[in-house]
Amino acid sequence: MEQQQISAKKLKAMEKVKRANAELAKVVREEKEQLRKTQDRHKYMMGGCVGKYFPEAYDFSEQEMNRIIACAFSLKDVKNMINTVLKERPDPTVSNDEEEAENDDSDSDETEENDSEESDDDEGGEA
Repeated sequence: MEQQQISAKKLKAMEKVKRANAELAKVVREEKEQLRKTQDRHKYMMGGCVGKYFPEAYDFSEQEMNRIIACAFSLKDVKNMINTVLKERPDPTVSNDEEEAENDDSDSDETEENDSEESDDDEGGEA
């Protein structure tokens, strides 16, 4: 009789393990999906930036774009700008997605204000 009770307990424990493994697999899938979504958003943002500042990019092949971008990033001015942007980054301890989203909204407002001031100067030169 004890063996049957142990078997029943063992079966229950095995079922719990199966459920826990299924839950773990589900969580891992969800995390991978979220990471993929985040990477895709970032990839589209980078492509949008290239398209915004270099609209002729659509006329080039991937190999040609690689050559152009490699050359651009080898320039001293570009390296200096990268270093400047890295120095101006907010404190890296802020890693919560919600806080970053709030920061992105406020940054875009400031950027739009600065862009409008700069664009007034640019428009005068183009006309």
